Amino acid sequence: MRQLFSRVFGFFDVLRRIIINGVFVLMMLVLIALIFVNRPSVPVNAVLVINPQGKLVEELEAQVPNFLALGMPTVHQARVRDITDAIKAAKDDERIVAMRLDLDAMGSASLAKLQIIAQAVESFRQSGKPVLAEGYSFSQGQYYLAATANKVFLNPLGVIELSGIAVYQNYFKDALDSLGVDMHIFRAGRYKAAVEPLMRNDMSADSKSVNQAWMDVMWTAYKQDIAKMRGIEAENIQKVLDRPADYIKRYHGDVAQMLLQEHLVDVLADSVAADQYLAAEVNWAEEEPMPEIDFQNYLHAANPQAEQGSGGQIAVITASGTILAGAQPSGSVGSDTLSDMLRQVRLDDAVKGVVLRVDSPGGSALASEVIRQSLIRLNDSGKPLVVSMGSVAASGGYWISAGAKEIWAQPTTITGSIGVFGMIPNVTRGLGKLGIHTDGLGTTATAGAMRPDKPMPDQMKAIIQMGVDHTYQRFLTLVAESRNMGVEQVDELAQGRVWSGLHAQQKGLVDKLGGLDEAIAATAKYAGLKEDYSVKYVEPPKGPRELLAEALFGEADTLHRMLAMVGVDTRSSAAPWYAKAMLPMLEQVKSVLQLNDPNHVYALVNIAE
Repeated sequence: MRQLFSRVFGFFDVLRRIIINGVFVLMMLVLIALIFVNRPSVPVNAVLVINPQGKLVEELEAQVPNFLALGMPTVHQARVRDITDAIKAAKDDERIVAMRLDLDAMGSASLAKLQIIAQAVESFRQSGKPVLAEGYSFSQGQYYLAATANKVFLNPLGVIELSGIAVYQNYFKDALDSLGVDMHIFRAGRYKAAVEPLMRNDMSADSKSVNQAWMDVMWTAYKQDIAKMRGIEAENIQKVLDRPADYIKRYHGDVAQMLLQEHLVDVLADSVAADQYLAAEVNWAEEEPMPEIDFQNYLHAANPQAEQGSGGQIAVITASGTILAGAQPSGSVGSDTLSDMLRQVRLDDAVKGVVLRVDSPGGSALASEVIRQSLIRLNDSGKPLVVSMGSVAASGGYWISAGAKEIWAQPTTITGSIGVFGMIPNVTRGLGKLGIHTDGLGTTATAGAMRPDKPMPDQMKAIIQMGVDHTYQRFLTLVAESRNMGVEQVDELAQGRVWSGLHAQQKGLVDKLGGLDEAIAATAKYAGLKEDYSVKYVEPPKGPRELLAEALFGEADTLHRMLAMVGVDTRSSAAPWYAKAMLPMLEQVKSVLQLNDPNHVYALVNIAE
């Protein structure tokens, strides 16, 4: 009987595998057919539509293939490089006669990323092709890009959510106390504030002073950029935002009229009027609307990366997200994954230089060191390595950057945070409230010392603190050696302190200010390449299942996807206030849960927004 059941279950298991694999192959064939049959084409006299969906990122977060993703929103992130590549290609494309910025669905974006796109839009405008921005309303980030246009159209009942820059986050000390959870915190660095939410109920004075410094740089840059693009005074923006009620009162409560009179927008009208304006600008006399193509379809049709130079390659590798040990998907920086890519370009004779694009707040200290060792081997191979910092390249992000031949950052980059911490939760008190107790014995004083359900021995606390202090000293030393500075000099700039790219360059932590394009050009110069070189973007390899998942479901942020499963779309402008309020807290929880350093020692910065 047992043998009969075994055969029956074996038959159904084989049948299950055949069905699943058959469905997978069928879906792949359908996908391939759709790609070839529905390949987009670029119409003549077309308008390029820049319509990013969701958060602007350096690298898309990998979609985890699972059946629960069916029916979920597809694209919730937009890669900055895709947007700028499309704009750069369209500038010289005779089929593209104008650009429209449709920013309603664009989510959060750092100023550094917005500035990169703004530079591409400005270059497009210099070609003589008009750029129009129109919307029902604009967030602060959306408005920054809208301000790059020749004309900004706003709905007569619309608003611009200009409010300045703020840093707020949730603090959990009282909540942890009420739950009976004790956090063992070990840190090196006076300003290392990533663990403050777990040990305080408010922001420390040190954190406030550091945050104020980089916020001032960001806000000044934002105001100056807007003032330059709109032809107004930066001081006027500050005056309006310091006393908004007084300004709105002058226009009898009409916010849109106030925005118009203060020259923040050009026209109060709907999208039909905006389309008519654009048609007139390019002398479109047809009765039918002008043809349009969005930037993603334009990229697929124009394929701007297809043209390659013959003078050698500069490889660009993106390190985007939290630094974690092992192999990790896109959207985080896996020590093994990134090391494999570095080995790939090191052994590729066609690659003459490498740019590491860092957009990471750090993470595991051990994983950061594994990556740094791979970068050292790349340097030793004779291929110049230049780091280009994105929105944030701090803590572990700076750890992996320090040894580059040259470091480029944008003035609005967040960097530094040279410091280390460790944290281990203990739930003994919480279990005691439930009547649960832990007892036993071990062969040494530290056996079972890391259990979260028993008090941590003093010997283990001392060991972890010494490990944190040792890691911090190593951090100082490697920065000092890489930057030709004294350890004491680095220590004065370290202590976990966060710097803007502007201040970091002044302090010697960064070499030059500029974006990715400037870093690529510098790398080519170090490699002795002439102008006829090509740029190769190196990405982690993806199997058929990952590629299928991306094609079917898009690249989606996991947290937003989970919230969408219960009917809460936090990206919608109509999302309830409580949905938007709880997202930052969930992001904080997510950032803690994914940490996986085996020594529980981290070089991580927490920049709240």
